[in-house]
Amino acid sequence: MNKAFSKILLTTLLAAGLTATAHASEGTTLTMMINASASDASKPGYEKIIEQYNETNTMGVTVEATYYTNTDYKTALSTMMAADSEPDIIFTWELGYLGNYVNGGKIVSLQSYLDADPEWAESFNEGTLDLLTYNGERYGIPTQQCLGLMFYNKRIFEENGVSVPTTYEEFLDVCQTLKDNGVTPISLASTAADAWLVSQYIQELGNGIGGYELFESLYNGEGAWNDPALVEAAEKFQAEVDAGYYEDGFTGVSSDEAREFFRMGLTAMYFNGTWEIQSLTDSSVSPEAENIGAFVVPKIDPENDGVTLGSVDTSFAVTKNCQNVDAAVDFLKYWTNDENATFLAYDYGRIPCTNCELDSSKLTSLMADSIALIAEQVHITPWYDRVDADMGNEFNNQSVAIANGDDPQECFDALQAYAETRR
Repeated sequence: MNKAFSKILLTTLLAAGLTATAHASEGTTLTMMINASASDASKPGYEKIIEQYNETNTMGVTVEATYYTNTDYKTALSTMMAADSEPDIIFTWELGYLGNYVNGGKIVSLQSYLDADPEWAESFNEGTLDLLTYNGERYGIPTQQCLGLMFYNKRIFEENGVSVPTTYEEFLDVCQTLKDNGVTPISLASTAADAWLVSQYIQELGNGIGGYELFESLYNGEGAWNDPALVEAAEKFQAEVDAGYYEDGFTGVSSDEAREFFRMGLTAMYFNGTWEIQSLTDSSVSPEAENIGAFVVPKIDPENDGVTLGSVDTSFAVTKNCQNVDAAVDFLKYWTNDENATFLAYDYGRIPCTNCELDSSKLTSLMADSIALIAEQVHITPWYDRVDADMGNEFNNQSVAIANGDDPQECFDALQAYAETRR
């Protein structure tokens, strides 16, 4: 059970009503939107789950999914929501992202279904459902957990006489040694299309300076976006950039390119998240697959050890347009059952958010290490663009500006000024 998620409690669970809606009539279709590009290593797994459900379900329905890239998904869904043309089931992020649609009356509460099936409700790791709870009602179902990690190449580390750092100072020493030896330390994407990747690194550095209190203050709306901890985090990041610790021209490098640099052994480290496990350990596309390990970026202030970026992942919600809510819930139960949770873990490196038992002999070493790293965390802080989609996207944009050399204080002052216009 993941204790870390219990640290983020959004609401108190209230009693819910009885199960609603009748069983779906036979021969109907459930439409679904999923955030997964063609290069997403997990997409074939999602397709297999949907295909098997269509072949075996007793609800008389067929699930038809449409897949979008990360950027296209957000635009397409917001457009559909505005036109009241959204599909039956949507992929969603948690907290403020889904909250906007819940507040707009676009999403069905699933509380009565969870109340009616305690075994299903209790299968989720502690606190994971809380991240998709609004006014005491559960509106979304998570299927995975994730953590922001620094992946590293064990072979390159060994050849250059460096080891996994345990302090931020050691981390900088590792980067400098690699650079001195002619090795590019880190690959990171920070194009406008991948703004969330550079922003998550700055947020993680901020975790190491301001701790959980920084995240909590911004989440509660009591903190300031120009908090000294965020400014210092951005300055630390710029110092790393100026020291030459990232690939040449990294501000013009896409997420796919950054991943490929690391997979080909052209960089020693790669900052991203646990959803990358499969793409990094698939030997058919990753020549360094056997050499990949991971660690949590050491905290600048050791008192903040255990405060790390992460959340639930690949969550789904049912929209008000859905005429077959029973069938939609049946499908979500199928996706989150033990068989499919372990299938995605073993074959696609996706960390379950349910308390299913995993056979360690079927896990890659990177998967096993990542699960252990999640369990070690004290507080897991979701991405700012999940806490508040509008402010989070502005944070992402300012992070890209910082990566391009803009003054951190000015960037975060502008972000705080924008926040004040929304009050």
